[in-house]
Amino acid sequence: MGRRQEGENERSLIMTQGESFVYTCCPGWGDHEFCAIKTIVKDGKIVRTEKPSYTGAEANEGYICQKGIMSCRQPYNPKRLLHPLKRAGERGEGKWEEISWDQALDEIAAKLLQLRDDYGPESLAMWDVVASVPPSQGLAAVLSSRFMGLWGATDPIQGYGLDNGPFYAAFFDMGDFYKYMTTDPANFDTSDYIIVWGANPIENQQRIAKHLVEARSNGAKIVDIGLLFDGTAGFADEFIPVKPGSDPALSLTMANLIIQDKRYNENFLLSYTVAPFLVRDDTGEFLRDAEGNYLVWDADAEAAAPMTPGEQASPVARMELDGVHEVGGVACKTAFACLREHVASYTPEWQEGVTGVAPEVVRRLTDEYVAAPNAYIFGALGLRYQNQGESYRSFYLLGMLTGNLGRPGAGVTSEMLPAGFPMIFNDTPITMPLGREGYKAKMLRQNEFINQVKSQEPYPIKAFWVIAGNPVHNCPNRGLWIDEIFPQMELIVDVDIWMTDTGQYADYVLPDCMPFERYELVASAAYNHIVLQEPAIEPQGEARDPTFLYSELAKRVGLGEYFDKTAEEWIEVRIQSKWPMIAGIQPPLTYERLKKEKLVRAATPPVNWDPFMGLQFNTPSKRLEFYCERLLPVGAQMAAYREPLEAPTPMSLGNGTAKGRYHFFSGRQRFFMQSMFTDDPVMADLSGGYPTGRMNPADAQAEGIKDGDKVEIYNERGHVTIEMKLDQQIPPGTVQCWFGWRHDAFEDGMYSELIPALGSDYTLNDVSKHWDSCVRAIGGFQPGFGTGGIGGMAGAWDTIWDCACDVRKVEE
Repeated sequence: MGRRQEGENERSLIMTQGESFVYTCCPGWGDHEFCAIKTIVKDGKIVRTEKPSYTGAEANEGYICQKGIMSCRQPYNPKRLLHPLKRAGERGEGKWEEISWDQALDEIAAKLLQLRDDYGPESLAMWDVVASVPPSQGLAAVLSSRFMGLWGATDPIQGYGLDNGPFYAAFFDMGDFYKYMTTDPANFDTSDYIIVWGANPIENQQRIAKHLVEARSNGAKIVDIGLLFDGTAGFADEFIPVKPGSDPALSLTMANLIIQDKRYNENFLLSYTVAPFLVRDDTGEFLRDAEGNYLVWDADAEAAAPMTPGEQASPVARMELDGVHEVGGVACKTAFACLREHVASYTPEWQEGVTGVAPEVVRRLTDEYVAAPNAYIFGALGLRYQNQGESYRSFYLLGMLTGNLGRPGAGVTSEMLPAGFPMIFNDTPITMPLGREGYKAKMLRQNEFINQVKSQEPYPIKAFWVIAGNPVHNCPNRGLWIDEIFPQMELIVDVDIWMTDTGQYADYVLPDCMPFERYELVASAAYNHIVLQEPAIEPQGEARDPTFLYSELAKRVGLGEYFDKTAEEWIEVRIQSKWPMIAGIQPPLTYERLKKEKLVRAATPPVNWDPFMGLQFNTPSKRLEFYCERLLPVGAQMAAYREPLEAPTPMSLGNGTAKGRYHFFSGRQRFFMQSMFTDDPVMADLSGGYPTGRMNPADAQAEGIKDGDKVEIYNERGHVTIEMKLDQQIPPGTVQCWFGWRHDAFEDGMYSELIPALGSDYTLNDVSKHWDSCVRAIGGFQPGFGTGGIGGMAGAWDTIWDCACDVRKVEE
């Protein structure tokens, strides 16, 4: 029996029981799993959720976690927003009046028109963190981008600084922003050795966890490198703890040991990297001939030879990997020789003082990694320090040195979104109805936005519309928003399903539909499938979907002609894509077919998605650039250990530069998704019922703190008062508070008060500023891809785990 027939029989069985089902996105979408779920309905109510039923090679790749299972409770949560609200008191006072949609939109539109006349259309800033509304890049993103471009509003999330180390490494080493974000975790199944570095997939990423289990059942050794002894550390065969922000010191020491002992893959380095390219001693630039070709050393002719960018085959019989020469009076050496000299100071003994890892451990780790026939380094957004880009570049360097790239069971990943082949919908006609030249939105980096709000130069920003996200809660430095940004606004509108910390400071709060109540098109969740999300139930109360919201707003501000379709009609436009894996579907993908079948498998190649497939790169050299000429102006041409911004290190504590004695770590836990699920009483109870902090018993003893004591965690930005739990899982020198709890759950203050603001002048450094200029030089920050543009995350660091603090016991 075929898989499709099995699905039809299953559907018939469900129908005979009086139940039906649709596919929806999980409300916990932003957990980097991006799951679609099967939502079962009976008598007009959701009765449960189940894993999806994919087809073909992905038939066993549907999953559901405890958040997905519990999500069916959310539409009926009494805390849910059900009516438009207008502020009735001071901002943050919590006084509201229920109003109609007509009144809300009439008043908002009138204010927007007034602000446009007084200050210009760019005085409206529209904030959209696309992962906040399931599905990412859904209608909330594309329709708001359409409105933004037609109106001429400001997009304030360029250079946002969220999870940017992987983007940095991918851009400079591989030449592509987004390609290296995903891989099919089935590629892990045939690995012999897997290093999970700065990630916790066992607790937070079920698809990854399944394939880690599969790999270990096939004989792979799993090593976990991280800060805390978490669920993944418990699952792994070995846990190697490292000090905060010290990861590049460990990985570059491994690179040094590989090079010293000549255990590198010479053929891979010569064929796919810049290792044989000659580098000038005087400038650090690649040596080129008059035609602009790179020069390599011909070991037989003992002379330089040209290599055209993009060539993999050697232009000479014996191309030298490691050597020092003089060409035309210019002293030079190979890029590999530069690397060898660069990492020579990263000794096992030196790194112990930075990482805390014993020399014999790093030697054994390196031996095992090199000896494995197929080894994988799995990193997933867990290194949120200012030096994170150096960490991810060094991980890719280890893959290059050993040739562990581009084949099943071997690889490196940095921003692990477990999916299949990329799917590109026909969104440009929606986001840019007047073409790229007619897209009028003004794009600002977040630090520029912050500074511009404060100075009101070169133009004022007077309105703030939250499409998706919760900046007062989920953006670090809560006080920045409340005390400096919002007081400058004459209008704040928040669209959400809950009254969030951001909504509490809004002038209008508009109730959004949940995924269970609206049409959407899903791809990135669906493992090579395109899934139609259909409403499982009618919208609760007066909740309305993005199509309604932007259509009605557009009518009131003179843009109604551009918002004349239903959600289903917008979806029809989106699937008319020329992307081969959509256009090649047979029989052709139509909305009628998608509506009938609910999910349709894309026309993907008969292999698992691997971003290194084919080993072709879009760098200037068309090769892997562990030595990156574009980073020469800031002295970052090769990955290096740089001290983190604030996280205390032995060196910073010794020279007095530390911002505090403790590392403040606001890690996520498995019962919440960002600030989602905190409103579910069951999930809150599973999470302990109320927020607490954790610290190591040795630190607590030194501070005179006992288990259950009330403690203030503080720094120059803010504080939080919290009950402290003593826990051996927390390394000495670290204070931890779970991410997710809303402000109202705390007695005083909040953990996000302590953390440096994302994308702010404070967190930027010379490397991030240069990165921004490189992106702009190639036409980056292109609009139309939801908010954020192409490369919109470039030029800033996510530093939410790069934070110092102090603690003191609170006397009753």
